[in-house]
Order: sequence, then structure tokens, then C-alpha cells
Amino acid sequence: MLDFFPMRQEKIVEVEGLSLWTESIGTELGEPILLVAGAGSHARFWSDAFCERFVERGYRVIRYDHRDVGHSGTSSEDYEIDTLVGDAASIIDAYSLQGAHVVGHSMGGYLGQFMATTHPKWMRSLTVIAAGPLGATEEVMRPYTPEETQVMHQTWLPMMRNRPKENFEESLEGFLGVWRRLNGTAPFDEELAIAYTKELYDRSHDITQPKHAKVMEKIAESLEENQALLDQINLPLLLIQGEEDYLLSPARGVEALAQAIPHAELTLIPQMGHLFFNREIERQLVDRIVTFLDELSKK
Repeated sequence: MLDFFPMRQEKIVEVEGLSLWTESIGTELGEPILLVAGAGSHARFWSDAFCERFVERGYRVIRYDHRDVGHSGTSSEDYEIDTLVGDAASIIDAYSLQGAHVVGHSMGGYLGQFMATTHPKWMRSLTVIAAGPLGATEEVMRPYTPEETQVMHQTWLPMMRNRPKENFEESLEGFLGVWRRLNGTAPFDEELAIAYTKELYDRSHDITQPKHAKVMEKIAESLEENQALLDQINLPLLLIQGEEDYLLSPARGVEALAQAIPHAELTLIPQMGHLFFNREIERQLVDRIVTFLDELSKK
């Protein structure tokens, strides 16, 4: 890792009276990467070590807390994905960037796709991790097989059993059960998972994030309505997913998205699940993304 402490800058970005907590890591000379976390996840879902690997390779990273998460403000009303897209665009603007490479995980991957249709000039490229198409495709709309249903049942069981309490220590065991399942078959870094969970309690107003759940529900309900938007995604596109993602199978995730957008590059990572509490998986993700971005800079 880095032999020096990378430059860090916290910035509060105001969006229509609501404050978004952001942090830039690296110098302004590096090409900017905007990291967009999934539903209910705070900025430090992207660990310090993960971010520093990008800085070590010459990039600048910006991570942030979604509205209603962490140190960012809370919304009085529910909203849809376009509100979160506007937040991301406002952050790029607030840092006076001439566009950014957007990397989105899960809900952040859907956000990135919508952003590519509404704010393409703000983006240099898009990397989608563990998310499917924003619009309907044949594979996404296909009924679940009994085998798929069984996998989903086994995945949702620890999630439904997890009943977070106000006390971190009392809630940790339930969270770790969820994280282990969502980590796939890669070795589970419990220390990394505990640090992320502790941040949920230290940073967040409401760790259940019902507003984000409603955003995801609306995306699922609007797949047929948004089908035509897939043809509008013309940015350089990298798709990454774990082969052992039990929450969203690759067939319904990035593989379906790759079929809908032929110019996309597709990478499946063995053992990786929907989440990645594993330092080696973090390294593989950074290496793949940097290779993709470095190749773009040569064109």
C-alpha cells in the first residue's frame, strides 16, 4: 500500500437545502473516480485500503454518504432514483470536475445507469458492480426457477432474521450472519465487516434505510417503462459481478446488462458475492477497474 498518507479533503455539498457529506482522497492531479455505494450503505463501504489502491495508481477518489445515510442530511419525504442521481451530479459539480469516472455498487450501479442517460456529459465512464439492467430484458423478466428460488430463500433468511437494535454490540451477530452469506465463498474478513457495521451505528440516522428500500422497489416496478433507456447508454462501460452473488445472480445482473449493451466489458470474479469483505477481492476489483480506465486514457 501507500508509503505516504494520501491527501484527504472533506466537503459538505448542499443540494436544495440538504447537506451531503463527501470526502476526496488523492491529489487534484489524479483523474477523478466517484464511488457510489448501494442502498443503506455509507461512504466507508468503500474501505480506506480500497480507495488508497486507486490513489496509488494515480487516481483521485471521491466517496460520499447518500442522503439519509451517515453524516449526510435526512429527507422529509420519500424520493426516487432521479433524486439520488441529482445528488451525484451535484457532487461532481461541487468539486469543479470536468466529468468523473463513476463506479456504482448495487443500487449505485442502477444510479450510474440512470445518470448515464440524464447526465452523460458529467461522466467519463461507468463501472457497474453487482447490479442488473435499469430496464426490462428477457432474462430479467424470466420467472425464477426452483433452484433460483431456493438460493434466494437461503439468502433472505438471515436478512429477515436480523433485527437490528440501537446497541451495536447486541446487533453485531445478526449483521455478521447477513454479511457472511452475501460475501459468497471468498474468505470472510470479519475485521473488515465489523468495522463497516460499527460505522453504520456511528454514522447513520436510521440503519434500516426504508427510503432506499423504496427506491429499489420503484426501480423493480419500472423495468418495462425504462427499457428504452438502455439504448441511451453510450459511455465506456465496465460490468463486474461475483460468481457467488446469491442476492442477484450474474445471469440477471451484469450478464443481462451486457446482453442489452453490446459494447460493455464484462468481468466475473470467482468466489466473490454481492458484497466483498475480503482484501484480495478488493485488490482484484481495483486492478480490473484501473486496467479499464488506463486503456480508456490511451484511446
